[in-house]
Amino acid sequence: PADTPFAIEFANNDAGIQHNVEIRDASGKSLFLGEIFPGVDVRTYTVDPLPAGTYTFVCTVHPNMVGTLTVGG
Repeated sequence: PADTPFAIEFANNDAGIQHNVEIRDASGKSLFLGEIFPGVDVRTYTVDPLPAGTYTFVCTVHPNMVGTLTVGG
């Protein structure tokens, strides 16, 4: 939901490879930057409230790893 803090449980299943999650707005501004950590491991990221909308998420270590986060109204 919009305007509500939320958690991302991120499982890095790539042994010895570092990953993280960054959330960016439409202009590319970083709104959240999660810790980079090697796998195999799990991190729970706590994200501050975001307004309704569509956001990009990316692994900053591997910028070709991207997706879309939709925050509801």
